[in-house]
Amino acid sequence: MKISRIISIVLVLLFLVAVARLARLENGAPPHVFVMLPGQEPATMYLPGPGDPFYTLFPKPVSQRPPAVVLIHGFTGDRVLMSGLARRLAENGYAVLAIDVNGHGENRNPFNGGTAESDSLRANVKTAVDYLRDNNLVDGSRIVVMGHSMGAGAALDYATHDASVKGAVMISGGWALGPERPKDALFIFAENDPKEPIQEPSTALAAHLAGVSQIELGKTYGDFTQGNAVEAIRMPGLNHITIVNSPDAAATIVKWLDGTFGTARTTPINLKDARRGSARFALLMFVFILVPLGVVCGSLAPGWTIERPGPSGWMGLLILGGALFAAMPLSAANPAYFLQIVVGDVQISWFMVAGLIMLGVIALSQTLDWERIRAGAGVAMLAGAAGFAVAYVCQVAMSAMLHHLSLSPERLTVMAMATVLLFPFWLSFEWLVRRGGLAISTVQASLGRILILVLMAVGVSLNVLPGVLMLILPILVIAFVMIEIFSASAYSASHNLIVIAVFETLWFAWMIAAASPITFMF
Repeated sequence: MKISRIISIVLVLLFLVAVARLARLENGAPPHVFVMLPGQEPATMYLPGPGDPFYTLFPKPVSQRPPAVVLIHGFTGDRVLMSGLARRLAENGYAVLAIDVNGHGENRNPFNGGTAESDSLRANVKTAVDYLRDNNLVDGSRIVVMGHSMGAGAALDYATHDASVKGAVMISGGWALGPERPKDALFIFAENDPKEPIQEPSTALAAHLAGVSQIELGKTYGDFTQGNAVEAIRMPGLNHITIVNSPDAAATIVKWLDGTFGTARTTPINLKDARRGSARFALLMFVFILVPLGVVCGSLAPGWTIERPGPSGWMGLLILGGALFAAMPLSAANPAYFLQIVVGDVQISWFMVAGLIMLGVIALSQTLDWERIRAGAGVAMLAGAAGFAVAYVCQVAMSAMLHHLSLSPERLTVMAMATVLLFPFWLSFEWLVRRGGLAISTVQASLGRILILVLMAVGVSLNVLPGVLMLILPILVIAFVMIEIFSASAYSASHNLIVIAVFETLWFAWMIAAASPITFMF
């Protein structure tokens, strides 16, 4: 047996072991259960303490029940992404109800708000608060609302409309105050959060509540015993995404909850999340597996010669950049609006229009080799689709700390339509950029992906593309790295670009469909 096959088998076995361990840890402590709240609002409830507190013959006295937190995710996020923080709070004595708001995660109810329309989520938060108030496993009279990004805005909005909640924690967000003053308000944000939409509003709101012209970061104003404590704190070295799973941020939040609920802590704060090591190892093994996966999928398709008509890869990069830039004003009217997803439709519109421009350039230059593309295209498409299917199953299996990645009927429909719209772009991308031997083609394709990210940032700065895209840019970087590993491996086996284009089209369509808020329901 070839050494490459032995290595591939070992990688797969290590991946399976890591995923199995991750699943065991995911189902382990702290105790937690799935809950379907009224209105078909999915949630996960976490409780502190040893054993299984969900199954008790007699409820504990109210004085012995833990205070509770409603945890709300951000835009394009879900309760899975918040699970690390939820577990840390539960390990330190607090019950947590993490919810999926409308149109996000497993919540199939249509999303009816925008990226910063906090009041549109008030009903979701109220449903969760009411559930905790009636639950005999927690102290329903002591509830804090907490959220990240869009969820922070929802938490602040709710806390200013329900004076009975004991406090509010806004993580990298919070934009408007309601009729009531929120009790014990913590504004915590990352050093690398955008200043104008997040850091500046957070400090301004904190200063207003504290009654000062300029707030001193890290200083607590007011008094917990009076319910008017206020603090704004910047967490160093973190960004908009990493703050959610940061141990330091979790410790700061736990200390704030201790003050809000009057908790006298006798043991150190527990910040461990045993899943992290297994999740990282599984991800590393998956990245390595992409190499043999790409080789196998590439070898299943008809081989292409390295030489083919058309401009050089460097000229292809210029055409790619020009098409993406020209597509910005043309996609501003959002021709993919019919997909009924928020922000994701704009992304798809941009790539769709850019793809049509690139196909037009290729067709006018008469450099598209239709005979080569048609020869064995069906087999090549099946090979690319099979490669994506393997990648999809692997990523869903290790998504316990990332995001709910399997698809509802609505999201599957969006993915199918997005695949059709995005395929011209990724086929043109590969035809223009990936040329020559393995090394130079990989460099050129990588530069092409970097160019996409740079022009995405340019589009945001010109107010042509949604600003929220800048917050998910790190996720796109990681996805592009993994896609390129597969693509380069497939190219080394047969130079067949159809396999690669199908794989990356399906991956990109899936990413958008899995994360974008859905505004319709079957």
